[in-house]
Amino acid sequence: MKIHDFNIEPILVAKDELTPEWNWISDSNRWSGFHLFYLYKNSVCVEREGIKYFLTEGDTFIFDLSKNHYCTQNPKLPASMYVAYFHCEDSTKLQNALRLGKIPYRNHPQDFHLNMRLFENAALSSNSLNETEIWLAPILQQILCEPASGNNQKAAVLNLCREIDQNPQKNFSLSYLGEKINYSKNQVIRLFKKITGLTPYAYILQSKITKAKQMLLFSDYTFTQIAEYLGYSDLNHFSSQFYKKTGLYPTEYIKEYKK
Repeated sequence: MKIHDFNIEPILVAKDELTPEWNWISDSNRWSGFHLFYLYKNSVCVEREGIKYFLTEGDTFIFDLSKNHYCTQNPKLPASMYVAYFHCEDSTKLQNALRLGKIPYRNHPQDFHLNMRLFENAALSSNSLNETEIWLAPILQQILCEPASGNNQKAAVLNLCREIDQNPQKNFSLSYLGEKINYSKNQVIRLFKKITGLTPYAYILQSKITKAKQMLLFSDYTFTQIAEYLGYSDLNHFSSQFYKKTGLYPTEYIKEYKK
């Protein structure tokens, strides 16, 4: 099947519920072509040429099987994912696009839950090449599309914003954000300011304070527990940042809300 400028031949699509002891070294399988992981539960770490990529729910990763990859997970939280194995007629072209960053190894396609259903159907149809191509094509259309300016940049940043809003307690470094959307640190800062009006640091802080407000009002956590949950090692630092963003200290915020 033709996906953008690539002739893709799906070989296998499967659904994997990983065991706690799972790890994967791509070179040990001696396969050729390309692998695709689509994670839908917990997390996986992929190490390639000394660079680590951390995949979370909704992330995809393309493996160029001419290179070696080492994959691990948290054995206490085994991951679940869909796996697609495919060949590409013009493999050198796809390899170069990946190497140059024109197509990111790691991606976060839109319409996650819809894609899950598409992958489910592709796995169920794996005995029929024609049906597998039908279900797999829309996912590969998103993943193999070279990033462009404008709307694609905006969508990439907004996807990051959603991830930050859902997990403000995580350590979102500039390196992580850049790898996620395949841009440099300076480009990430520029795009965030252009699209959200805030730097990445300011946006992360805003999300932390929003989460803190919810926890202060709707949970039984103490101030110290909330601060620790959101990554603050010092309660005074948490209170100071909360005051700077809201004009109130946490105790005052609760009293004001109750009034």
